[in-house]
Amino acid sequence: MLSRTVFKSLLALQLTVVATAQTTTIAANNAAPPGQPQTRDIVDLKLQDALRERDAIIRNLLERVQELEWRVNGGFTTRPGELTAGGAAAEKLSHAVSSTAYSTVTNAGYDIEERQASEALDRALLVRGGLLLPQGTLEIDNTTSYYTASSDHLTVNGFALLPILVVGDITSQRVRKDILLPTFTARLGLPARLQAEVNIPYGYEMNRTVDATNKQTSQSTFGLGDIQFAASRQLTFEHGRVPDLLANLRFKTTTGVESFDIQSAQTSLGSGFYALQGNLTAAKSSDPVVFFGNLSYTENLPGTHTIPNPDATSSSPTILGHFRPGDAIGFQLGSILSLNPETSMTVGWDQRFTRSTVLNGTSIPASYLVEGSLRLGMTYLYAPGKLVDLSFGVGLTPDTPNLQFSVGLPFRLSLWKPPARTY
Repeated sequence: MLSRTVFKSLLALQLTVVATAQTTTIAANNAAPPGQPQTRDIVDLKLQDALRERDAIIRNLLERVQELEWRVNGGFTTRPGELTAGGAAAEKLSHAVSSTAYSTVTNAGYDIEERQASEALDRALLVRGGLLLPQGTLEIDNTTSYYTASSDHLTVNGFALLPILVVGDITSQRVRKDILLPTFTARLGLPARLQAEVNIPYGYEMNRTVDATNKQTSQSTFGLGDIQFAASRQLTFEHGRVPDLLANLRFKTTTGVESFDIQSAQTSLGSGFYALQGNLTAAKSSDPVVFFGNLSYTENLPGTHTIPNPDATSSSPTILGHFRPGDAIGFQLGSILSLNPETSMTVGWDQRFTRSTVLNGTSIPASYLVEGSLRLGMTYLYAPGKLVDLSFGVGLTPDTPNLQFSVGLPFRLSLWKPPARTY
């Protein structure tokens, strides 16, 4: 963005100087009488001064472009000072520039302006793991999400004589689940290209069940969900064909309200199992679009919980259940489009495959999950440093919530200034 602006300025400056030189030369040739070359000499001196001043401005603008490219590429290219001082073209230009005509062009306001111009795009990348916070920056994000899911069940109490003839009672159930989940997230940019994150969900879940007689029963839970801790590190910076590459490690606790009564519809805000997740995210820009992709693997750790005894003849109503939750593999693909400096839009596809859960050595039926959803998002910078992040998702598989909607209001604080970069 800045490079195009600088080069447009260079072109306009060159055209202005050339037009001024042509106009002044023509006027001098028409006005100077024969035998008086002094006027033309004065004009030539003025043109030479104008050209020197132009060269000084061009050199400063080029230095700004080189400094920008060096910072964007993460230091993988030649240092701007060496490029400016060591190049043959720069040496030739320095001979043509007079010290008295040197014009200083400052870039003190560049960092703030560039950061504000790309803040909406950066925010969308940050949420999806494709960007880290600057060192010393704390981001507080309060996101409220709403999920709704529905399923229909048929239960047959009897036996089948033929494929189309069933003897017994057929019970129909419609289950509706609504979840309202405010989530507090804190992220902190650390030295050595690191970032720490904590995620605290606290919400409300309600299950509504309607049977064949239109009798409705409801159960709800309000409380703390499973707290998560994460650490991220940037492995590579984008340069040439190499994308930004970030690694993330996430640990999920069991602080949420849980339920293992698999014979009831009791709600729960936690899974009841510790989990360790690894993510690898790549991001590649093609102005004004950024493409991103994510691969993840989740290891759900085994656990032992008390569950109802399936043997009705046993004197003990409960037994210990040894669970081995299925691991999950997922991926995410999408793109972020920068509509203008204040607005960006996101389109993405999320897919996850979860293996069946094993209970006491036996696989639980229908516990193999395939989740897929289409996500649309928008980030809007409504005031300097203040954003609103909207996300909308549609579940396209039976194991995914039908509707997902979230609103985030993040803000940032600078806790300390990062040390000056040494070249």
